[in-house]
This record gives sequence, structure tokens and C-alpha cells, in this order.
Amino acid sequence: MTSIIHMADDTQDDLRDVQSVLVLLSMALAVIAAPTTPLIVARVTAVMAQHTAMVWAEMLDGVIAEQGGEL
Repeated sequence: MTSIIHMADDTQDDLRDVQSVLVLLSMALAVIAAPTTPLIVARVTAVMAQHTAMVWAEMLDGVIAEQGGEL
């Protein structure tokens, strides 16, 4: 049985944003892994995906700190 978890609106918005970014990163990985993707496109996409992941990890660190959590 699933239970309903109540969260602040800001936290829900942050989680929705994270979900969207994870979907985009998964699509980037699919493009990188596709055998028909030109090498330069794969490399540029990999750099963009890495940068995006690092920025979002830093943002999530701030959100966790705001909630009183520790990493």
C-alpha cells in the first residue's frame, strides 16, 4: 500500500525539476550510445551532460542543506 508523503511546495518543485533533468540526461546518454552518432556530437553531448549533472548535484546539495540534512 502506498502512503501519501506531504512536502513543501518548494521541495516538490525541486524534485520535479530533478526528474526533468534526469530524463534529459538519460536522453543524452542514449544519443551518446547510439552507433550512428558522429564522434564530435557524442563528445559535445557528453561534456554538456557532465556539466549539467555537476551543476544539479551542487544545487541539490544546497537544497539538502536548506532542509537540515547532511551529506
